[in-house]
Amino acid sequence: MKWGYFICTTVIVALIFIFEWKKMKSAPKEDQIGFVLLLLLAWIFSLFNLQQMAGPITWVEALFKPFEKYM
Repeated sequence: MKWGYFICTTVIVALIFIFEWKKMKSAPKEDQIGFVLLLLLAWIFSLFNLQQMAGPITWVEALFKPFEKYM
């Protein structure tokens, strides 16, 4: 993990939250929860190196590899 990317992403997410939360205070509770959850989900996904991760087919193969002799 490159810590510079992590710190920059965290600062950007914090700035988005600070500036947008002023507008979100008058929004319904469901919208506020959705905003926070989407922002948190995007921040969590940014922590993973998704360009270098294997695709879903590789994960399925790794999951079923132990059962190969039984199938």
